[in-house]
Amino acid sequence: MRWRSDGAVEFLGRIDDQVKVRGYRIELGEIRAALVAHPQVTDATVVVSEDQRLIAYVVGSTDDLSSWLAASLPEYMVPSVFVGLDALPLTANGKIDRRALPDPEGSAEDTYVAPRTPTEERIAAVWSGVLGLERVGVEDNFFDLGGHSIKAIALVGALRAEGFEAGVRDVFQHRTVAGLATALTGTEPVTESAVVAPFALIGDEDRAKLPEGLVDAFPLAQVQLGMLVEMLADEGLNKYHNTTAFRIKDGRPFDVEALRRSGQAVVERHEMLRASFDLEGFAVPLQLIHASTVIPVTVQDLRGLDAEQQAAARRAHITAERAETFDLSRAPLLRISALVESDEAWWLSVSVCHPITEGWSHRTLLSDIVEGYLRVRGGETLREVPVPAVRYADFVAAELASLASDEDRNYWRDVLGSHAKFELPSGWGDPEPGHRANTVHVPLSDLTPALRAAASGTGTSLKAVLHAAHLKVMSQLTAEDSFCTGLVSSGRPEVVGAERVYGMYLNTVPFAYERGARTWRELIRQVFDQEGTLWPHRRFPMPVMQRELSDGTRLLDVRFSYLDLADAQAETDVVDTDSGDGEGATEFGLAVAARGSGLLLTVNPQVLGAAGAERIAAMYRSVLESMAADVEGDARQVFLPGGEREQVL
Repeated sequence: MRWRSDGAVEFLGRIDDQVKVRGYRIELGEIRAALVAHPQVTDATVVVSEDQRLIAYVVGSTDDLSSWLAASLPEYMVPSVFVGLDALPLTANGKIDRRALPDPEGSAEDTYVAPRTPTEERIAAVWSGVLGLERVGVEDNFFDLGGHSIKAIALVGALRAEGFEAGVRDVFQHRTVAGLATALTGTEPVTESAVVAPFALIGDEDRAKLPEGLVDAFPLAQVQLGMLVEMLADEGLNKYHNTTAFRIKDGRPFDVEALRRSGQAVVERHEMLRASFDLEGFAVPLQLIHASTVIPVTVQDLRGLDAEQQAAARRAHITAERAETFDLSRAPLLRISALVESDEAWWLSVSVCHPITEGWSHRTLLSDIVEGYLRVRGGETLREVPVPAVRYADFVAAELASLASDEDRNYWRDVLGSHAKFELPSGWGDPEPGHRANTVHVPLSDLTPALRAAASGTGTSLKAVLHAAHLKVMSQLTAEDSFCTGLVSSGRPEVVGAERVYGMYLNTVPFAYERGARTWRELIRQVFDQEGTLWPHRRFPMPVMQRELSDGTRLLDVRFSYLDLADAQAETDVVDTDSGDGEGATEFGLAVAARGSGLLLTVNPQVLGAAGAERIAAMYRSVLESMAADVEGDARQVFLPGGEREQVL
């Protein structure tokens, strides 16, 4: 997995099987393969405990497994504990249910609490379906079970389809089945939200001017419009024209027809992959959804080149793809290429116009293409995927409703009026900055178990923990007692199936921060609750805030985003997790993309030079180490890079 410099996360394959334990990078799949090679083992899985031990769960005999593995694996890859099972527990989707694995010491207490009322039973069933779990206890925390913002949207859509008057804010506030059952009891039942009919968002005059061959036309979302305006005026920087590439190790010769069929099937299923833009020909800028279009597929054969030449050819391909922008008036606004490395492996390259997808959509797009390719390449038929009734037009309709809402407009007016704008320190830019954004990675894999425990212990989410750390670091760079930085939020409709509809749903909103939290627990809870408060107003577009609620200066220079993409990845072991190339850009001075394994800081070199970015990265690491060590620790301390605190003192 890689973070692109525009904040979206690239799909590079499965990451579950590769972990870092006590400084060693370990392939859990390799350990499992060695286990099941034992004549008395029929199945196995390997996990890493919070205290960094390898635990093997095996179906079959556990006798002499240590010596068996030691004969073929290095010592650091031999599990310290072996647990025998009659069968591996599975989720409803057929995946390993890690929560159902027994405690290796036999001392874990079963915390499962079964539903006690009909309402709890109905809500628990919805949770199980959305999270893909066989069972959900009424006291289980939604975020501990793998829930996140996109899943919360899917959960609310499913709850509404079951007649519950629920919102995402309810999921933030009442994080258990029992809590939701109490909060929703007595509310008026609702039916699933109505979807917008084709062409319903434009006037009769514009409808009469539409070309033939369209299935819908509707206004651009404000974030799309802002991106397109910047694209047309960015003098060759191509900010929102993104190219990514990753390696497919299929073990079979590449099949261009399989790739073409897979890509075309995805285009036919998703409206936004058949969209074009018209910024001038109608009363308002429109996106036109075509009934059909053909995805361009090209192939470049690199098999006659050595490894260094192949790497150079891939870089040249990405550079050329980045330079070849799309004609916005013609669909599709994406194209794919295959760079054939050998008869066993090839690289998939995807170029896309960012206004038609965001991180979740882009990751799902890549996953869908790979899954379809593998099915066709293996002689199978493409999987039939039902198309949800909800469409991207429903998001546009929701944004238009927010623009007409005085409540939403006044909420953001109050936030911006009562908090200072956060500004990065002056004088930290490079004296001779280049045009390309710089990136700095802050690894967190060794802290992830403790940070997840902090999220669970505070009744929040890992996103809230990482966001709290971000705000703490920002507070060290300003003298303001309260300020706003940007938080990327998703405006997807809270309707069944919305999480499966491609589109650009992101809106960067001001997030209010105030000093005063004494402990990390207080700060994390403060940040988590604040996001729940702003959630109902998240669709009011930042470009409109900029026009109507600012003094003419840019409202936000820093942006934080978090996206858990585990559910969007392909169900395949053939994608090389260590591969990946891509290019993009950022319009922010500092853009922070976060997930459990680490942070990626993308900086504008005119604002933050390499030295400044490294200093800030060290601050993040120091803050998160303190959080991981003790959630009751003092959040009022100053956390400086190594050596700087000693110099100050």
